[in-house]
Amino acid sequence: MALQYASTLSSDMLLSDIEAHIEWFGHIMRMACFPQAVAQAPVEMPTALVMWCIDASAEGDMDATAAHQLHRLHDELSDEAAKMLREAQTGVAATLESYNSIEHRLSAYIQQVRRLSEDLAGTSMGLDTVTGLRSVAGMKNEVARELDRRERKGDPFCVCNLEVDFVSHLQTQHDRRTMDEIYAHVAGVLKKSIRSFDDGYHLGQGEFVLALKHIDILDACSVMDRIRDQISTAPLHVEGSFDAIYVTSSFGVAEPIPGDKIDDIFTNAKKALQYAQQEGGNQVIQWKEQSALQQYAADVTTFD
Repeated sequence: MALQYASTLSSDMLLSDIEAHIEWFGHIMRMACFPQAVAQAPVEMPTALVMWCIDASAEGDMDATAAHQLHRLHDELSDEAAKMLREAQTGVAATLESYNSIEHRLSAYIQQVRRLSEDLAGTSMGLDTVTGLRSVAGMKNEVARELDRRERKGDPFCVCNLEVDFVSHLQTQHDRRTMDEIYAHVAGVLKKSIRSFDDGYHLGQGEFVLALKHIDILDACSVMDRIRDQISTAPLHVEGSFDAIYVTSSFGVAEPIPGDKIDDIFTNAKKALQYAQQEGGNQVIQWKEQSALQQYAADVTTFD
């Protein structure tokens, strides 16, 4: 099964929910304070975010405690609003105490939504809007978990750093919209070609990172070579142009060894990618541990 990120919680969704609840709160206050002047039309409380969180929690895509807390605060807010409207319908004027009670619950609910937003910034829940892959936030945490799993269970995994070749040159030929289509085009090949339990991230400007699970470096390089070929031969047709665009990509693949830290993995994959680019691009290079003398020679060559 191909990689697919379908159910995701975005910052826009969180902001829209807060705005919708503030608008709803204002309508409730007008109905409670001026029952004769405001049309008594049914007021539906926003529920989209709460329902999303409940479903995501059931699927294991979200922390169950956070989802339950949001749901509880949402119900308490709804109950307070209903109580205030019932009192208004019987001629009981809204009091400062009742206003403070509902406002307190609205503030608590919004605070919980903001906590979700803060958590989103530090996790991989968010998606890159251009490619549909995960954004870079949380990438290290995800890979760190795989590194820990390897240390505990011996499960192999690899990291691949890849980049569209000659991006700077392409940017001089195409506008931003076309460049975004190129990045999305490459991401589309990646999503179709890697497994559903692997992870893909777009770092921006046509640079990607893949976390390839339960696979050693030889098999990972074979998979990446097939993907490299698919990218180089797949035409991209941009709206308004009759000419297809073809791009190539370079790949650097690294497998962690005992003692590697999280930054070591990314550094090694990046160095392998740079070697692939120095050799002309459109190829896959695997990282190999080098002696101090070999590394010194490579660094001298690079700086020369």
